[in-house]
Amino acid sequence: MKLKKIILIITAIMITAAAAAVIFNRLSVLPPVDKTVVSSDGRICITENGRRISVSENGEVIWELEKNVLAQDFLFADVDHDGKDELMILCWKRGRYGKRRPSWVKTDEIGWSQHIYIYEIDGNVVRPKWMASDIGMKAASWEFDDGKLIITDTDDVTTEWVWISWGLEKL
Repeated sequence: MKLKKIILIITAIMITAAAAAVIFNRLSVLPPVDKTVVSSDGRICITENGRRISVSENGEVIWELEKNVLAQDFLFADVDHDGKDELMILCWKRGRYGKRRPSWVKTDEIGWSQHIYIYEIDGNVVRPKWMASDIGMKAASWEFDDGKLIITDTDDVTTEWVWISWGLEKL
């Protein structure tokens, strides 16, 4: 009986270690970016250090990305064409939806998925503007050019996205 328990425990440890290795490998394929972007007026500073992002106003941190979300990269541009730059974050988190999942989905997944989060920065307030569910691709890089978000996936396929009325839509 004790031998069965030991074998069961060892098997559980091996399965957990294998799952952790797969998750680590998926997230480590795309190295974190260390960069800083300062707004045109010099008031707002956005910093990515490792997979963490913070926003400072006049040197004081006013916002940090949630600890359960890992940043891959960020952009600071006027994605919604309103004359003000928004903070766009390409990130990874567990699950596809979060707290606000569709009514037909009973439970969220536990695996990692890639998302695009967009935040408005107004004065010293950073608030969510648009939070994508799983984007359904593995984005390797992205850029914002000529009013379009251009995403290149890990298979080197490029797609273009634009803000139409509410949210990004693939062209």
